[in-house]
Amino acid sequence: MKPRARANRLAAAAAVVVLLAVAGVTAQPTATAQPTVPVAASTTTAAPAADAPPTLSESAVHAPASASRGAPEGSVSAAGEDLAELARLSEEAGALGEELHLARAELDRAERERDRLELAAGAAAGRAAVADGAAVRDQSLVDHLAAMRYRGGDPGATRAAMLAESPRDLVHRLDALRRLSGATTSALDASRAASETAARLRDDATRAADTARASARAAREHADHLDRRMAEMRELMDEVRRRVDSLSDGQRALWVGGPVMPAGYVAPPVDDTNSAALRVALTRLGAPYSWGATGPDEFDCSGLMVWSYAREGKTLPRSSQAQAVSGAPVAMRDARPGDLVIYYPEATHVGMYAGDGLVLHAPTYGVPVRLERVDAMPIHSIRRY
Repeated sequence: MKPRARANRLAAAAAVVVLLAVAGVTAQPTATAQPTVPVAASTTTAAPAADAPPTLSESAVHAPASASRGAPEGSVSAAGEDLAELARLSEEAGALGEELHLARAELDRAERERDRLELAAGAAAGRAAVADGAAVRDQSLVDHLAAMRYRGGDPGATRAAMLAESPRDLVHRLDALRRLSGATTSALDASRAASETAARLRDDATRAADTARASARAAREHADHLDRRMAEMRELMDEVRRRVDSLSDGQRALWVGGPVMPAGYVAPPVDDTNSAALRVALTRLGAPYSWGATGPDEFDCSGLMVWSYAREGKTLPRSSQAQAVSGAPVAMRDARPGDLVIYYPEATHVGMYAGDGLVLHAPTYGVPVRLERVDAMPIHSIRRY
């Protein structure tokens, strides 16, 4: 991020507090204590119809119009714009965080593969050395026998004739020599073949290890790049966090945007259709957002999914992008409570379908885990685990 752009965004974040004060907000603070969620006794809650593509609603920027009642029109407009900018900034930070989770997972896989291939290369080199040594010894024997034949004939047959006690004994001795010679030749051929195979495997493993090291190096560079980007984003978010934390109760209510659970919501029952992970996730309503957190008290968006499913014995990938390509794809009209709802074109946010057209998610800093309209953000895909 360029210094000028970062300064402009910091200024925009700083302006939120001033503009909110001018707007004269009088909303009451939103409680973030975990509410008691009513549970239905029977059938699952159907997903909403998805006839039109979902679009980003006003609730996505957590700035309801009712909160600005009584403020000058220009101030309200300016405050809304700055809140929208702050929301976009938070969304960008969350997206970078999810990308970083994915990059780190890819890096871990690449390093494990590199280590495996390096061990394989070492073992192949050892086998090749042993086979080469055997081939050298066998070749030395062949060379020695050839030299002796050149100087004075076959010492094996001559010696057999000298030691034979009878013609029949001579035949047996010569036959044994032929079989020994054939076995020696076969062993030499096998040793040579093994040496060639081991050498080929060693070369293949070495090339594969080089490729794995290059892949791990590229993954590390990518992760380092994302770390640098995230460091810049954390610097900006630290400033936003400081200013959000300094808001008055009424101003904080404007940023949070309402209760964590709509009035009248009833959790669907856990049965063969609905995932028990939703029941677990609902116990975290009101929990604070924290980038990189996987519970049990703080969460980022994908961390909430990982924690909730882990309580039910299922392991989910760590990032929203990885969650978007795992599990089974589901159409929106077939969504069931507990399904994961992936958001944005790059799959950089995730929540859990909660029935009644609502999604449970960890939105952004300063906004606790909450229920929100499932179409409050652009839907990328639905996945079932």
